[in-house]
Amino acid sequence: MTVTIILLVIGIGLLYAGAEVLVGSASGLALRIGIRPLIIGFTIIAMGTSSPELAVSLLSAIQGTKDIALGNIIGSNIANIGLVIGVAAIVRPLTIRINTIRREMPYLIAATVIFYLLSLDGVIGFFDGLFLFCGFIVFIMYMIRLAQKDRKKDKEFFDGIGSKKKGRPILIELFLILLGLAGLVGGSTLMVNSARVIALNFGISEIVIGITLVAVGTSLPELAISTVGALKGEVDLAVGNAVGSNLFNILFVIAIVAMIYPIPVESGLLKFDYLFMLGLSVIFLPMMIFQFKITRMEGVILLLLYAVFIWLVFKP
Repeated sequence: MTVTIILLVIGIGLLYAGAEVLVGSASGLALRIGIRPLIIGFTIIAMGTSSPELAVSLLSAIQGTKDIALGNIIGSNIANIGLVIGVAAIVRPLTIRINTIRREMPYLIAATVIFYLLSLDGVIGFFDGLFLFCGFIVFIMYMIRLAQKDRKKDKEFFDGIGSKKKGRPILIELFLILLGLAGLVGGSTLMVNSARVIALNFGISEIVIGITLVAVGTSLPELAISTVGALKGEVDLAVGNAVGSNLFNILFVIAIVAMIYPIPVESGLLKFDYLFMLGLSVIFLPMMIFQFKITRMEGVILLLLYAVFIWLVFKP
């Protein structure tokens, strides 16, 4: 058991390191072509920090542990708001852009509701996954359009960035991205295998392991990016990373897994975990609207809600 726990910790470390390298290189390339931090947070960084969820969920489905695949996404989405945003807001109050409230948050809530409705029949199948993936394509096209508008509006600003930030050669950035992906794949393999052993030894169901231990492990990159972003005053990155990651988890990760392997949905998940995920997203919206800021107190509330969720999951 000791060896298994060590391998689990190593897996989490590889996931974290891989995501850090991947995000750093991808965001560097994005800045050189002139994309605002909020757009980067919703797209490049969100995709990079959600890569562990993709790797873990896909590998879990391939190995036949679909409960971990689904639990990982639900748990990660809850952790991204309760844990990630909560900690980031405690570090520094997060100022919210009005466009985030008007455009991106409604998209996240709509995606979460659709995800829930598609799961009501007890399985997320190929066509469900295809429908979610189409939503992902629409979202990406929408964000590209916003990036193009930003580029036209702030040409002088981005030209200034381009003149000051040369960055590494493209080939080096691409190599680091591949290195980061290797870390993600290796880390996810260790995490899934270790989680299965822990679940069997302690008599804990795979869905609980996926929702808690694996979900927190794969949310560590989001936690690191959002916390560091808050410390450095990059609030757009902190918020965009968490919200964008949740969208990516639903519209891409679940979609890809479902199109390859149908994902069974336990009735217990629909009665509690799904509703908690949706409820947390809905609660998050009025927090953003009030004074257009997530205060430290609201960060504490989000963190406490996440702690309550973890307690209820493990409660007999």
